[in-house]
Amino acid sequence: MDKTRGKKGPVKFTRGMTNRLVFVFSLVVIGLVVLCGRLIYLHKEYGDQYNIKVLEQQNYSNKVIPYKRGDIVDRNGVVLATSIKVYNLILDPKIMLSDEGKYLEPTLTALNACFGYDINELRQLVNENSKRSYYVYAKKLTYEQMEVFLDMQKDTDNYPNIQGVWFESEYERKYPFSSLACNVLGFTSSGNVGVWGIEEYYSSYLNGVDGREYGYVNNNNVMEAVKKPAENGNNIVSTIDFNVQTIVEKWIKYYTDYYKPENLGVVIMDPRNGEIIAMAGMNSYDLNNPRDLSSYYTAEQIAAMTDDDKLDALNKIWRNYCISDTFEPGSTAKPFTIASALEEGKIGSSIEFNCDGAEHVGGWNIKCHKKSGHGLISIQQALAFSCNDAMMQTAVAEGKDVFVDYQSRFGFGTKTRVDLPGEESCANLIKDEKMGDADLATNSFGQNFNTTMIQLAAGFSSVINGGYYYQPHVVKQIVNENGGVVETFDKNLVKQVVTGETCDIVKEGLKMCVESGTGTKAAIDGYTIAGKTGTAEKLPRGTEEYLLSFIGFAPYDNPEVVCYVVLDNPVVEGKQMTSHVLEVWTAIMNEVLPYLDIFKEVQEISPDAEPGDVDGSLFEDEYNDALNAGNGSTPQDEPDRQPPAPEPEPEPEENPDGDNSGGDSGGNNTEENNSEGNNTEGNNQ
Repeated sequence: MDKTRGKKGPVKFTRGMTNRLVFVFSLVVIGLVVLCGRLIYLHKEYGDQYNIKVLEQQNYSNKVIPYKRGDIVDRNGVVLATSIKVYNLILDPKIMLSDEGKYLEPTLTALNACFGYDINELRQLVNENSKRSYYVYAKKLTYEQMEVFLDMQKDTDNYPNIQGVWFESEYERKYPFSSLACNVLGFTSSGNVGVWGIEEYYSSYLNGVDGREYGYVNNNNVMEAVKKPAENGNNIVSTIDFNVQTIVEKWIKYYTDYYKPENLGVVIMDPRNGEIIAMAGMNSYDLNNPRDLSSYYTAEQIAAMTDDDKLDALNKIWRNYCISDTFEPGSTAKPFTIASALEEGKIGSSIEFNCDGAEHVGGWNIKCHKKSGHGLISIQQALAFSCNDAMMQTAVAEGKDVFVDYQSRFGFGTKTRVDLPGEESCANLIKDEKMGDADLATNSFGQNFNTTMIQLAAGFSSVINGGYYYQPHVVKQIVNENGGVVETFDKNLVKQVVTGETCDIVKEGLKMCVESGTGTKAAIDGYTIAGKTGTAEKLPRGTEEYLLSFIGFAPYDNPEVVCYVVLDNPVVEGKQMTSHVLEVWTAIMNEVLPYLDIFKEVQEISPDAEPGDVDGSLFEDEYNDALNAGNGSTPQDEPDRQPPAPEPEPEPEENPDGDNSGGDSGGNNTEENNSEGNNTEGNNQ
């Protein structure tokens, strides 16, 4: 067998293959020659035009022109937040070292003379960055600082060869009043990013569009500069009143130092349209330096913090207490219980409740603050004396489905959609299918469900303004830099919750609350003040710690302003009572009402006046009933106390006796019947 069979030898080119290869090679060579000829022709005939087209796409300069973020002003035009132009000092080491370095020393000397920069440090920096044309050496210089150097640079006769230094502009956010309205305004981080408050919620309106400045070569081979101006951001006109906000924050600071509460919040709004006139919590911070923790922590504490610890601490300071923190409302919820039952016809306007001091519900004896009972009382008296028994009877009459439905209608359990970030919804309301009899009873007087200040203030406004629920908001208008209106935020009527007739009945009870009930310390001479006190025992029960509150309004006939104050666990001698929060409320409103041009509507009441001397006061027997409400005394028994001035600091005073705050039960007013027959009595407030 032939072993070489099937093996292939080397490939040999035939004459035909060689001819074809030569032909293809010749075509390629001819093509290259033709292409080179064409390029030579184009360069000769059209070279300049092509050069211009290429150069037109090459920038000889490309500088960003920053936009100005819009201002935030109060309702009267007072600037609360603005952006000011500052300048960054740019070094160009490449130019300084050019032309055998003749520009270096004169330029360094000028920088030293104008700014005090160290010449040796500058020289080293320039030499280390000799290939660079852009080095940011200093930031946020003012125009006055920069102007001296520019004048020297222009004076070439006396100061020649100053080259390689230029300035670029940017904007820095400034807050003229430091911490004022910090919870509402928020602040910005780098890149004009809004953080909290209006700065965050309306950031897209406040921000503009950067401009650009660049150069190119025109058709005549001449360099031309093109400048596209920046589009500045829009300005925000807020609903906040600078003067009212200042009053509120002054008294918050004073009473924070005085009572040292866990927190203290104030919301003032217009019930006719939902505009928030002032809003503040106890924690404040400098908007110009929002990451400074030194006001709350020692240097040693800050040094021991991790980055996460610092961020957690800052978020606690930055959060807006009035919209982000939740709590049991206590007796400030009682007007809603009465209003919903009246609206649905479950109780009549002339109904009388028989308060015997407690109701046995779901295996519990749930008590009124007046253990002996109020006896027969009207709707208005039930609100004035803050009777838990009457509220429980009302809740039973309306039933779980109606009660839960109206909780939702009044805005509890859902966000108000106020135009601020960080609002809490308080979604802990019990649904009717899960609500037990005891749940219904305790919910009726503001226990075992949570709310926020903004929720309760918005809902309360609807109870006293004729039944109209307006969406609360902190911005009135958005205007451009020329003053043209971009967008207007008028009052947004969300729904009508109850009728005017229902509101009138509830308002009578709220007026009586201040005239002779649990809120007498809210009375202000010359004004008919109406409102509701609240005293909610904090969890865990039995600690004798309370969240005290009062929400009131004026004028009575046509409410123009609602003020809601929450004083969380004040440090006082003796028992915490609503007189403490009423002191805060009256201190604020004594200044706010005259400022808002809400004129006095009634004559001042003499301290010696008899009950019948005052128009609208209770009848004699009702007045005596009020005197005996609570623990056998009434706020009238307390010595007269005028709101102290912010300065000087007050001396600690004895806790006044006999405030009717016991009527504002948010505490555990239940007494359980267990199988062994031992009754465990909870804390009563």
